[in-house]
Amino acid sequence: MDNVTISACGKYVPPHVLHNRELEDILDTSHAWIKERTGIEERRVAGPDEDNLNLSLRACRDALSRAGRRGEDIDLIIVATTTADRMCPAIACSLQKELGAKGPALDISAGCSGFVYGLIVALHLMRGGMAKRAAVVGTETMTRIVDWRDRSTCVLFGDGAGVALLDQCLSGEGMLSACLGAWGEGDRHIHAAGGGACMMASLGGGLDGRNGKLKSLLPFLDDRWSGIYPFVRMDGKEVFRFAVGKLSGIVEDLSAEVGVVPEDVKLIVPHQANNRIIEATARKLRLPVERFFMNIERYGNTSAASIPIAMDEALSMGRIETGDLVILAGFGAGLTWGGVLLRWADEARSRMEKEGEKPMEVKSAR
Repeated sequence: MDNVTISACGKYVPPHVLHNRELEDILDTSHAWIKERTGIEERRVAGPDEDNLNLSLRACRDALSRAGRRGEDIDLIIVATTTADRMCPAIACSLQKELGAKGPALDISAGCSGFVYGLIVALHLMRGGMAKRAAVVGTETMTRIVDWRDRSTCVLFGDGAGVALLDQCLSGEGMLSACLGAWGEGDRHIHAAGGGACMMASLGGGLDGRNGKLKSLLPFLDDRWSGIYPFVRMDGKEVFRFAVGKLSGIVEDLSAEVGVVPEDVKLIVPHQANNRIIEATARKLRLPVERFFMNIERYGNTSAASIPIAMDEALSMGRIETGDLVILAGFGAGLTWGGVLLRWADEARSRMEKEGEKPMEVKSAR
């Protein structure tokens, strides 16, 4: 194998639309206030019969159909999510079962950077011969972990799933440069304790580590609940400052690594957190804001799902064509960041076969 490319994308968003004006009935806010500060007009909300496995499965089927592939063609699945349906097993394992896929399957928790983290992990596993074709999924049900009394956070988020199918391509195409990073000192700036082991221990039902006796079950949120706030908390000012610096740095560093300048990049698909972050990044890079794809007005911040959903829509709108230089860039809780620069080659595998390139050999995962 020479390199790895994104051969197809897919997405699924729940049908239920929650507009800003509906939030005016339950919050001290307005459509104009939300739109001005975030760029968001509406978001999707998962229904009672929808979870991340369901969203992921629908997105994967969409991508497989477009690619003319079947689930059994996939031999690596990586799912990035902040809102896992359960502690274990990984969503990726259940998704593998539903698709009839094979090979390694794992979940990644890297906040809103998770999808990019997943792409880069898959890239190196494929280059190492562990897989031929991968599905990297970003899926979230963020509306289930926000405090609907807190207008500073609940207006920001939405639900959905997006996926990229990865395949072989020729050298000079596909993923040409990549970067990942984390600044653990910023872990406090975006935080959600709900569902974690510390919270579960505070609710009871486990062993008391001091004397080994079984604790009695505690009523939810009673006085003995240890004060753990389960919903998303975010320091907006700190995240804004961090995001603008990191997004611009990602674009500059990835471009320099392959010997181009940001002006040569056809489209930048950033994490959809806030339109003001993207506009500030464009100004810092001296690029027209039109060079950045944005769909936050319709979906809000879907965390790890935002980049693949946006990428799928950019492709559908003809904003990405074969041969274009494209950057995917994310930032999120951790604080984490990551980016990938690709020369788009969605038909690279078929060209590889026509030119007689030898497909890579797959090594045993054992």
